[in-house]
Amino acid sequence: YITLVLFTILGFLLIRSVKHEVFLREQLQVANEGQANLIHIINHQIKGYLSKARNIFSELLTDNGYGPIPEPAKPMLDEGFKSLTEGVDFVKDFLDAANIEKGSYTYNMEPLDFKALVLETAEKQKALAEEKGLSFDVNVSEGDYNYHGDKAQLGQAVRNLIDNSIRYTPKGTINIQLTTNNKKILFMVKDTGVGISNELKPKLFTKGGRDKDSLKVNVNSTGFGLAFVKGVVDAHKGRVWAESAGPNLGSTFYMELPLNS
Repeated sequence: YITLVLFTILGFLLIRSVKHEVFLREQLQVANEGQANLIHIINHQIKGYLSKARNIFSELLTDNGYGPIPEPAKPMLDEGFKSLTEGVDFVKDFLDAANIEKGSYTYNMEPLDFKALVLETAEKQKALAEEKGLSFDVNVSEGDYNYHGDKAQLGQAVRNLIDNSIRYTPKGTINIQLTTNNKKILFMVKDTGVGISNELKPKLFTKGGRDKDSLKVNVNSTGFGLAFVKGVVDAHKGRVWAESAGPNLGSTFYMELPLNS
């Protein structure tokens, strides 16, 4: 009789456990479908609205065919264009990180010159650094930088690392270094910025990875840019990391890519 009771209790607990597992799986499926729908809406609706509005502001600021712009209106148009550009960038960072997380990113691997890629990207970012009054240096060691990878995504990853250092460096220097040997390519961005707290270090390259101090410096931080970098570097069998002695002591970001990948 006792054995029967025990089996009955165990059977009941097992059935309840299975039902709970089924319920959790159903809830997860609903959540995943909801996330997929949200990403679809952001990609095809919100991004489209923001991009269209930004383009309108851009045309008003650059195309004289609309007539002269009153001087008092120019600062407002500039601010509107800047805000919309930040909005478009935020949506792009969010979508990129989401696509990498769910493994839906498609990489186009092809031969490329990584040195040329870095120099081209750095040149485009230089203006942003100079606008903040930062010193911007690029140092490239001699060597063979022929690589096989996705040029567009690697370029975006390099841009994100440089952009991150610029945005979190109120004053001082941004120093970019590129070296190679017969085994790997090492790309580095060293800054004299806000540094990295112990709280932030474990989540630095995760989606939404940021802390209260980083938001004080950059209120428009998405927290998705470095997660994208890690996803791209992982796909190329490389590694990315950062070093900092602490808050307000600067940071150095590293991207290492194996040449035999």
